[in-house]
Amino acid sequence: MKKCAVIIPVLNPAEDLIHYVAALLSNGVPQIIVVNDGSNKELIPIFEKLDAMERCTVLTHAVNRGKGRALKTAFAYFLEHFKDLVGVITADADGQHTVKDVCRIADALEGNDEGIILGVRDFDEVDIPKRSLIGNKLTSFIFRLLYGYNIKDTQTGLRGIPTNVLSSIIKLQGERYEYEMNMLIQAKKMNLTISEVPIETVYFNNNEGSHYNSIVDSTRIFIRLITGFLQYFFSTVTSGIIDIFFFVLLNNFLLKELSLEMRVFYATFVARAISSSYNFYINRRIVFKGSNTFFKSVLKYYILCLAIIITSYLLITFTNKFLGINVVLAKICFDILIGICSYQIQLHWVF
Repeated sequence: MKKCAVIIPVLNPAEDLIHYVAALLSNGVPQIIVVNDGSNKELIPIFEKLDAMERCTVLTHAVNRGKGRALKTAFAYFLEHFKDLVGVITADADGQHTVKDVCRIADALEGNDEGIILGVRDFDEVDIPKRSLIGNKLTSFIFRLLYGYNIKDTQTGLRGIPTNVLSSIIKLQGERYEYEMNMLIQAKKMNLTISEVPIETVYFNNNEGSHYNSIVDSTRIFIRLITGFLQYFFSTVTSGIIDIFFFVLLNNFLLKELSLEMRVFYATFVARAISSSYNFYINRRIVFKGSNTFFKSVLKYYILCLAIIITSYLLITFTNKFLGINVVLAKICFDILIGICSYQIQLHWVF
């Protein structure tokens, strides 16, 4: 516990926070950063007591700005004053994260400078509040589907983040709870490891003290979660329009004197070459923002494109010859299916 700072974003805390911070300090935490995110004025004495503690700093937002902004404020302060430490541990102020579990995350973080450590709860236990159970199960499923990471607890606030990762994390969008989801998405884009450490599942009064808004915050998280896929969908649709335009132009007009096989082959190849150049640019710069080098991404992307072209060509000619399906209709249908598979391949391999 001698190399990590603990960050606690706070809104209208109970007196128990003082004892929690004291317990962390007594267990060897070198620095605690508490962010008062616009708490009620009558609670100022709590923050004054915290600020008076040795190795505890209180930062204050005049108004509530959200958990994401509170974390960014603390990260910036940490990088300015304590960047010699190995990293930070974020913990909630509502008592859900025990001192013992914070220590476990710290131990894991000190041996890991290339990934994020998550303290994950067991949602198969009894007496889990339904809004927490459903929300976490749903986001975990979608995250696994879209980003390929099987994370048991995507919404955990107990996280260990190495110092060398914070400079990228602090730039992410999100002012409230969706910021924590952005961290996980960014970790995927940076090819960081995401390690899980089992922690105690603690809820008080059915989680009534939580400031999480089930509708508003869940909507923000869900939108952020699917934004990447929506960007890919836009990229794919616009690329498809370009591809089909040139395919029809070549197949129906410019190359109509050629045989079916040659006409479809040339039309497919040229149309895909044009649309893929556009698609690569959008996917690399906007959708995936991967960590692979430009050359490596180009090489992998066009290996994938070649495989797609061959697959598309074979499927179109087969269905036209043996099933009598119009080549344009067949191309649209098959390209939709191929595009879904292509998303996962680009996510996990190309970028």
